[in-house]
Amino acid sequence: MKQETRIQALLDKYLDGATSAAEEQELRRYFASAGEGVPDRWAPFKALFAYVDTERQVEAPLTVPHSRAKARLRLFITSAAAAAVIVFAVIMYGNRRPESYAVIDGKVYTDRATVTDEALDALQIVSSDCGDSFDALQLMQ
Repeated sequence: MKQETRIQALLDKYLDGATSAAEEQELRRYFASAGEGVPDRWAPFKALFAYVDTERQVEAPLTVPHSRAKARLRLFITSAAAAAVIVFAVIMYGNRRPESYAVIDGKVYTDRATVTDEALDALQIVSSDCGDSFDALQLMQ
């Protein structure tokens, strides 16, 4: 009974995170040697300490090999991102045409003042109060 009280106190201390390495070793030894004599309420702790002991014996590999599939995926994603940036740059900076232009006698004018003057002249001709609606067409000849 004294041992059960001691183990219960150590378990409470373990759950609070206050046990020393020696106390945890005592708990491991108890659960490893007790066999089926462990009370049912401590069965989860027995499984826990058995798992910890088993996992301590497993050695991790020194180096983790990189798989070729991951390398190919990383290369594909990087290439796709680079292609997207290039396409975006071409679309944004490749179409640098002036927004306003006018064609006068077969020549294209992109000067903003010239385009504005020609547009105003055209609007003036169209909106004139001529008696004949076809006067504007005669001016074009």
